[in-house]
Amino acid sequence: HEQRDRYVRRSMEEEEWIESPDGWGKDGDGKRRNGGDDEEDAVVDLFADNDPRDCFEFRVRRHRKERDGAAAVTTKTIRLTGFKLDSGETAKSTGVTLWQAAPRLASFIMVPERASEMIAGRKVLELGAGLGLCGIVAHHLGAERVVLTDGDTNSLREMRRNVESNPRDDDGETVAKRDSICCRQLLWGSSLNDHPFKKEFGTFDTILAADVIYTEESIKLLFNTVSMLMKPDGQFVLSWLTRWNNVPTDLVLGGAEAKNMCWTQPEEGIYIMRREQM
Repeated sequence: HEQRDRYVRRSMEEEEWIESPDGWGKDGDGKRRNGGDDEEDAVVDLFADNDPRDCFEFRVRRHRKERDGAAAVTTKTIRLTGFKLDSGETAKSTGVTLWQAAPRLASFIMVPERASEMIAGRKVLELGAGLGLCGIVAHHLGAERVVLTDGDTNSLREMRRNVESNPRDDDGETVAKRDSICCRQLLWGSSLNDHPFKKEFGTFDTILAADVIYTEESIKLLFNTVSMLMKPDGQFVLSWLTRWNNVPTDLVLGGAEAKNMCWTQPEEGIYIMRREQM
């Protein structure tokens, strides 16, 4: 219950925020965006599946060496709860379902060579984590510490449930291990150099993000955040498959270059970005 109480205290300190594919926050008149139709315009389908909730599964494979040097593979199924892709909830908060870029990124970092280089023993941050799949997978792959973040209040609620229900096998032995994964609200564009988030967590070896670009305006905010929270020799791994609002690829890559980052594309939709070495 100690871990649950910590989640509750954190959520009480956070700002109510909503994130939809059309943008973030509040409308010009101060009302929260809901991304859906007015209630009077809704049509009720008596034969439809009226349960908007959904469950998503992902199998984690961790490769490791035994003390005698023999190779071993352990597997565990991650079970996430959220909302169906076609439910009205996803029009209000994009992060409450599982978009295709998240399992693609989780599979990408699970490859043994990448897990060793990017995840195991490292500090990992996930931006726009939604239901939390990639951060939870990084946790199970042996990251030293994982911080999952989102700005959206509804997404954070789902994320915290999923983190709590998918502990690593060695969790619970010490306070340090219980603190090896946590969830926080993080609004892009904040001045992070003197922000409590950076004071608490510092900078990260690896930053992960999956389908987090909805508008052209979000690109600068994203790369400002990455630049301030990534270690000088760190890496930003972006999985970008769902192209909302026809955001041009050149603009996204230009956002990286504006922060002196070079990039490679090892797979379709996967970009690895690192700072240019002077």
